[in-house]
Amino acid sequence: MSHLKGIVGSVSRRLEGRRVVLCVTGSVAAVEAPRLARELMRHGADVHVVMSRAACKLIGPDLMEWATGNPVVTELTGRLEHVELAGEWEGKADLVLVYPATANTISKIAHGVDDTPVTTVVSTALGSGIPMLVAPAMHYSMYRNPFVSESLRRLSEGGVKVIQPRVEEGKAKVASVEEAVEEVLRELSPKDYSGVRALVTAGPTVEHIDSVRVVTNMSSGKMGIELAKELYRRGAEVKLVYGPGTVQPPSWIETIRVVSAQDMLHVVESELSSQEYSLFIGAAAVSDYTPEEPLPGKLSSKEVRELTVKLVQTPKVLEAVRKASRSIRIVAFKAEFGVSKEELVRRAQEKLRELDAEMVVANDLAKPGAGFRSETNQAIIVDRAGRITELPLMPKSELAKVILDHLASLR
Repeated sequence: MSHLKGIVGSVSRRLEGRRVVLCVTGSVAAVEAPRLARELMRHGADVHVVMSRAACKLIGPDLMEWATGNPVVTELTGRLEHVELAGEWEGKADLVLVYPATANTISKIAHGVDDTPVTTVVSTALGSGIPMLVAPAMHYSMYRNPFVSESLRRLSEGGVKVIQPRVEEGKAKVASVEEAVEEVLRELSPKDYSGVRALVTAGPTVEHIDSVRVVTNMSSGKMGIELAKELYRRGAEVKLVYGPGTVQPPSWIETIRVVSAQDMLHVVESELSSQEYSLFIGAAAVSDYTPEEPLPGKLSSKEVRELTVKLVQTPKVLEAVRKASRSIRIVAFKAEFGVSKEELVRRAQEKLRELDAEMVVANDLAKPGAGFRSETNQAIIVDRAGRITELPLMPKSELAKVILDHLASLR
C-alpha cells in the first residue's frame, strides 16, 4: 500500500525479507499492537496479524490491516490460514510473536489446546519449528497463579522465549514495544557472538568540584549503548557500565550506573575479577582530569569571587583492563578534535599497541555529525592486522554493526 512506502525499512533493513506473524489476544495491552507492528516494519519486516475474538473487541481488525498492509486473520476458513502462515512449507513465517499473551492463551498453548485462530496458528508454528516469542500481560495475581507459572515454565522448556512482563501497579504489564522489537531482532539476527561475555562502558564521567559543580564532557552514551544492543542481538551476554549520559539505557540489558572515572574503574575491576569476560569495549568518554580536592557542600559564589581548581589525571580504565587480563579482547575508542586524518590514524595505532587491542575506533569530533550527542558518527578503524578502514558518516546504530562485523573478521 502506498501509505507504507515511507515506513518499511526506514530504521534498518535487518528484518528485510522476514515474515513475522503477530498474534494479538484479549488484553487491554492489545492497544500497543499497531505500534509494535509498525516498529517491526520499520526494520523491514512483513507483518501478518492473527487476532482472537476477544482481541477484536478491544481493537478492530481494520486498524491492524491499515497498520500492516496485510489482511488480518480473525477466523480460520477453507483457506487454511494457519497452514498458510505457519505450516511446513518454504513460505512459512520466520517468527511468531504473541503480544500481548493472556493467561488464558498461555495456558492453552502450554497444553496443546487449539480453539482460537491464535492458538491454532501457534500450535501449527510449534510443530513446524518456527521460532516463537510470547509476551505475557495480566493482573499480577493471575501471573502468580501456580498453574499459569507452570504453563510459562512449560513454554520455556519447550523452546518458546518468554518476554518477561513489567510488574507495576499490581499488574504484570506487557513488555514495552521496544523490548519486544529487540527480542525479535535477537531471534532473527546471526548468533556470531553467542558464548561471548562482553563488558561495555558508555557515557561520560562526572568529576566533582564541590557537591554541586562538576567537570565533565558532552558524551551522550549512545555509541556504547548501541554496541551493547548489537552484541545482545547477536547472542552475547552483555553488561553495560554507564556514566551519566543523556540516553536511557535499555531495560533488557543489565546496567551498572556510575558517576566518576574512579567509580567506573572500580566497577570494571570488580567485574573482571568476579567473572570471566572475553570482550571489553571501552566506548565511554572517561574524563581525563578530576579536581585534586573536591570541596564539601556548595561553594558560595558571593563569598568566593575567584576560584582556582587544580586538576589531576584520572586513572586509565583501559590500561586497568589489560592489566587485569592478558587474554581479554579489547576494542578501544580514540576521540580527537581538529587533527589530520594521518595524525588521527597515528594516535589510534599508538593506542592499539599500548593496549595490545584488537582494534581502535577513532573519530574527529570537529567533523560535522561526528561529535558528542550526535545520532551519527564518522570513524576510522585501525586493527591489529594492520588494516586501516575509513568509514563514511552513518548512524551510530549502523556503526555498531560495522564495528562488530569488523571484530568478527579478526577471529
